[in-house]
Amino acid sequence: MREKGVFKIRCAAKINLYLGVVGVRKDGYHDIETLFQPVSLYDEISFSRIDKGIELSGSDKSIQWGESNLCYRAAEELFKYVNYRSGIRIEVKKNIPVEAGLGGGSSNAGGVIKGLNKYLNFDLDQDELMEIALKIGSDVPFFVLGRPAIGRGRGELLEGINGIDECFIVLAVPRVKISTEKAFKKLSLLLTRSESEYRLKRLLDGLDSFPESGVKTYNSFEVPMEALYPELQALLVLLKTGEDCVFSSLSGSGSACFAIFVENNSAIRMLGHVLDEGYFGVIVEPVNRTFYIDE
Repeated sequence: MREKGVFKIRCAAKINLYLGVVGVRKDGYHDIETLFQPVSLYDEISFSRIDKGIELSGSDKSIQWGESNLCYRAAEELFKYVNYRSGIRIEVKKNIPVEAGLGGGSSNAGGVIKGLNKYLNFDLDQDELMEIALKIGSDVPFFVLGRPAIGRGRGELLEGINGIDECFIVLAVPRVKISTEKAFKKLSLLLTRSESEYRLKRLLDGLDSFPESGVKTYNSFEVPMEALYPELQALLVLLKTGEDCVFSSLSGSGSACFAIFVENNSAIRMLGHVLDEGYFGVIVEPVNRTFYIDE
């Protein structure tokens, strides 16, 4: 039951089933190829009208909830685009770990764009919403698109796909925080575009017949981040030893890792090992949407 006058939306985390960095652009960003998959771990955002301004707050006190926050910037850009003069209160309940490569901040920003467009009846089309999203961050357009997708360029050139299905995913986060900027600075080896295309096609072919066939993936950040953070390396080794683990990898630039299982019991056993080692861990499932509006 929705609280009177309050509009609520759930924003999904994502994992990168594949991530290849293929070059450095003239604008200083990197060209990537990636496969975005939403999963069933959600932050919750509530919106309510106020007379003027943007009021933003959140449950995680380690996050700065001021004007530099992606949610604030998303609301600001949206209001500027439609010349909206009234105000909004935004409250974020965080469940997605921060600085973990799970896209929590970008998901929240995308949720603000999509949620306010519906709540305030702006009626902007998808292309307009994507234009606003790209001003906020490279991953935000994926969350606005709202479905599993291949991302190219900075991640904003998107091709919707079916994604993975009918499996159980152990998400595990070590006690280290990895900034995206620092991760990119540590990259020493870039894939050629043809090599990345080959690796991505091999993964997509495997997913087409999943779980009957073997699946191989790749993440450009995995080797350099393992070298930098021994705890991360230990976690990835643990996940790879999981009974009936189909494949495992780093998500994004880290620090979250994931392991995919067909059987729930196998995922439960691995989760137990993850928790015993003192890591954050949770079992999630793949989903085909990045946002859910609470009716």
